[in-house]
Amino acid sequence: MKLAALDNPYDDFYVPTFVVAVGGEDLLRDHMLAVTNVEVELRLKSPGRFSVSIGNAYDWEARDFVAGERDTPIDLLKMFAFGAKVKISLGYGEPSALSQMIDGLITEVAASFTEDGNATLTLAGYDALYPLRLGRQSRHWDDAKLSDAISAVAAVNQLNSDVRATGVTLASIDQNEESDLAFIERMAELSGSTFYMRDGQFYFGPRRDDRSPALELAWGQGLTQFSSAANLANQVTGVKVHGWSAINGAAIVGSAEPGDEKGRDSGRKSGAEWAVAAFGTGSKIDVAAPVRNQAEADSRAKAILDAHAQQFVTGDGECVGVPSLLPDTNLEVSGLGRAFSKTYYVSEATHMLDERGYRTRFAVQEPTL
Repeated sequence: MKLAALDNPYDDFYVPTFVVAVGGEDLLRDHMLAVTNVEVELRLKSPGRFSVSIGNAYDWEARDFVAGERDTPIDLLKMFAFGAKVKISLGYGEPSALSQMIDGLITEVAASFTEDGNATLTLAGYDALYPLRLGRQSRHWDDAKLSDAISAVAAVNQLNSDVRATGVTLASIDQNEESDLAFIERMAELSGSTFYMRDGQFYFGPRRDDRSPALELAWGQGLTQFSSAANLANQVTGVKVHGWSAINGAAIVGSAEPGDEKGRDSGRKSGAEWAVAAFGTGSKIDVAAPVRNQAEADSRAKAILDAHAQQFVTGDGECVGVPSLLPDTNLEVSGLGRAFSKTYYVSEATHMLDERGYRTRFAVQEPTL
């Protein structure tokens, strides 16, 4: 979708605004607090993070962080208690038209005081994936699919989930003295999947890099900054995964070669193909892994190849604030020359609203150039 097509739903990008609700109460509209900065940082395979700064939160007579009328003061440090629920929406126009960016909980409260008499209170925290970092658990699944294990961990953590991991039934899956988030990260790496929270739902599954671009940006027309680089340093030209059949003990070899990379642009070469063209050969990887059948071995090999391929072309940029620019979407950029004007996969997006207005900073990656 071209940026101009968003003029109507985004109120011509004219009045950027926000809603920061703590415990269901709007800091601006319910308590008239001067929110000076809102930032939401979203990444694949990581808890989303937010920070909110408040500029008029200090009462000099009470010598404390309070707000509201004198006869009914609100203790802001109590309101911003650790674990308090926070919902942040950003966009343009009326509050009801804004897009919810994150639903999280407070894990950090900070205060800063300056010599000119200004005091700022900042609250920060993460989305619902943060508690999965805590503690260590051990679990075991027999004759289960990867999706079964991930869904079970999500359910234990009371997450509404959309698990789309594919694969055959495995003889066993083990979580050994590791946090739930570490287990999910390991399963994502083994299967070539991604995961994140969005709209209150936990997604685990393939990268959605085969979809049409969610947004089109041109340099100088909404796209204010962009840098990109192609690097052959971590590219591999083949992967072989060696294991043993759980049925008859026979050797199993899974393989992935240039051309197997996911998310390729037609007519462009992958990093592995560029490496072969440049050097006549390339770096191959042979690994031993506890795979139990051919399908699992091939899947593991392609996941390793993809992990390297996605490091070939990387970039970052900044544009006018666009709530729909999110990780696990595709972004088309133009006006950057033949090589770098292309569709990119968005891996990170940081939405910022402050005295400079509403901006979106993003990071991208691609396997081809």
